[in-house]
Amino acid sequence: MTAFRIAICEDDQTSREYEKELINKWSKKSAIRVQADTFTSSENFLFESEDRLEYDLLILDIQMGKMNGFELAKILRKRGFSGSLVFLTGIKDYAIDGYEVSAARYLLKPIKEEDLFNTLSFLYKDFNNKKEEVFLLQCGNEIDKIEYSKIIYIEARGHYLYLSSTEEALCRQWKASFSSLEDKLQKKDFFCLRRGLLVNLDHVEKITRTECILDTKEIIPVARGKYKELNEAFINHYKKNGGF
Repeated sequence: MTAFRIAICEDDQTSREYEKELINKWSKKSAIRVQADTFTSSENFLFESEDRLEYDLLILDIQMGKMNGFELAKILRKRGFSGSLVFLTGIKDYAIDGYEVSAARYLLKPIKEEDLFNTLSFLYKDFNNKKEEVFLLQCGNEIDKIEYSKIIYIEARGHYLYLSSTEEALCRQWKASFSSLEDKLQKKDFFCLRRGLLVNLDHVEKITRTECILDTKEIIPVARGKYKELNEAFINHYKKNGGF
């Protein structure tokens, strides 16, 4: 079972330890595997995570030292973090500021066990629903979650695979075989345009007998004998998604 990965960013030690204790209690009660990490400040989180936005949920205290929780959230959203955000605050009048970073919830301090448990259960259900919509890319001990909708294509380059994304920060190259992904991605409406290249049909804007034009304006040659199959896949994809 995939762990629900949670980061707590809280500068008060007593609060930080209490919040982690509650998360572990919820994990045990719900029989849900959780990986909970704690950070002492926004700066500490940025340094320790090294831009690897591997968490499914961030619980951020708003009132923190030099960089508050909102400022941290804005940086992370710009870097591509698409997980859930929960803000902790002792002040009620912050909600309007959270629209900019799509905050899921606000919890007032002192945190009530019931409120946190309800929030975790709600967000875990949402996480579980979205799990099938993300591509899990493992490089060594690191795992990146990339939404399928943000993948333009994946191409074999020697012993490596290259992932082209709508967000530059999500482009990746890692060592793996093309065959290990082919069947899985074709079930997600990726088309094998030629040997060693899977293109996301969501990002195909136009096709001709010799070219596949993407919505990024990139042009990829169509392999001989692939046009008919590509054309059928393209039409069926857009029929299925209400495009025709």
